Amino acid sequence: MAKSNTSGCKSCPKRYVSTGVSENKDCQDVCVHPICGDPDVLTLLAPVVYDELGINLCRTIDITPPSGAISSVSAQIINIAQSQSETASTTVTQINGRPNCYLVTLTNLSVTFQITFYDCAGRSLGTQTLTAAYLPSDSSADGYDAMDEDTNPSSVELEIFAPYGVSVNTQSNNTPVIQYVGFSSDNNTMHQGLNMIAIPKILNMDLSLNTITIGLTVYVKSIYYSQYLIPHNGKAVVPKASIQPNDDTICMDFVCGDLLELSIKPLELGPPKCEGCLKQACEEKCDCCTTSQAQQPAAVSISGTPDLSESSLIPGSVADNI
Repeated sequence: MAKSNTSGCKSCPKRYVSTGVSENKDCQDVCVHPICGDPDVLTLLAPVVYDELGINLCRTIDITPPSGAISSVSAQIINIAQSQSETASTTVTQINGRPNCYLVTLTNLSVTFQITFYDCAGRSLGTQTLTAAYLPSDSSADGYDAMDEDTNPSSVELEIFAPYGVSVNTQSNNTPVIQYVGFSSDNNTMHQGLNMIAIPKILNMDLSLNTITIGLTVYVKSIYYSQYLIPHNGKAVVPKASIQPNDDTICMDFVCGDLLELSIKPLELGPPKCEGCLKQACEEKCDCCTTSQAQQPAAVSISGTPDLSESSLIPGSVADNI
């Protein structure tokens, strides 16, 4: 029979802390005094590529060039839309008997380009946004006149290792999807699961026919966020832009001084230091910084703003590599 919880306390919440806190004998509480300096290793949660495949496609596209003496042209891919029709669409299916691998079938890709035209001096004459179909499935699909069995077939199949599964569309019966990572405000973020990245190259431009030939490299990657301990060589120094001062004021001194930098060190949660044990309440306050740092004047902390390193608050010389 289950034990009655009516007697005694009505609510007995459990509190969890980092491993080793209860056994730590040092009086140091990072909840009160964060540790200053840099860690020996960083604990990073990073998007890791577990597998990737790449293919090359190519086709010729009609263009409407602007007026002027066009000397060169460039292309950028804004988006790749994947057909979701019932007859022929991009699909992701788990391979029977091989649960860690998926078969990706790409077809009817609608690629949106931003084409920029230049004169002989490299000045932009104008841009044009156009959409072209790659991997047309059949004669009823857009762009079927550009179908070629060798350079632009009706479909391709890619087998990819994805041990933690794939992302799904919750609005469409949890259908597996491939996220395209591009250059619009809607698709410029990496996601867990299968991701697609594409790189274009202009192979030829024929102004007599108003056409350009664009080669396309398409990558499909399985990506998951994984946690790793990474050694590092200190924080990167961001170069600061400079202005010519004309007034000698504290605001001008600050504007012309060094950039501010956050200085609280992340806990080293793994070997060799196991600093997770430092999160313990102390009866008396203790100095968490090194002796040299403790002797310096304390940095001013504005309400709601983390402490900033003392050196970053002192105006100094501008970085040499600006």
